[in-house]
Order: sequence, then C-alpha cells, then structure tokens
Amino acid sequence: MTGDSKGEMESMMIADEAKQYIQSILDEQKAEGLRIYAVAGCCGPQIGLSLDAPEAADEVTDVNGIRLAISSDAKEAASSLTLDFDAQGEQPGLVMVGAPNCC
Repeated sequence: MTGDSKGEMESMMIADEAKQYIQSILDEQKAEGLRIYAVAGCCGPQIGLSLDAPEAADEVTDVNGIRLAISSDAKEAASSLTLDFDAQGEQPGLVMVGAPNCC
C-alpha cells in the first residue's frame, strides 16, 4: 500500500479481485476513487461507499492502487475494513469484510 501527502491507512485492504472490480466501475463512471463515509445504523454507525468526490475534511489515501477518501466519522471503522469481491450468489459484487454489522 502506498499513501499520498494526506496520509495512509495501514490496516485497510482491498483484495486484488475487488481492485479489478472497483477499477472497472471507476473507469465506466469516469470517477477518480471511492468515498467511504458513516451512515446511521440500528446499533451505531455503518459504513457506506460512493463514487463521490472527497470532501474537505476527508483523509485521502491510496490502498492497492485505488484512491480512497475517508470521512472522519468513518475512519475508525474503515481502518479494519477489507474490500473483497464475492463471485458467489445471484449477483456477484463487492463485500465489506470487517464492517460493523450488528442488525
């Protein structure tokens, strides 16, 4: 993992299959990266992902070649997050391993 001038998240990971999937979406949508933010959940903050541009207070970093903007309220939860790709099931897609899930 490499970082930029605003910092680097050592713990967060993006699996190679997830990287390929995310990169294809970024290319298709002409987006520069993902934004990770917190949303209200049934038992505390949950993690959300979007293609939105970074906000002024976000920490911008690079994980496995993918640019991430992480909101300050999601930073703690995102630090133990792994983005992976699940090819099983009816709709293959991105999964967030280690995301808060208590509902």
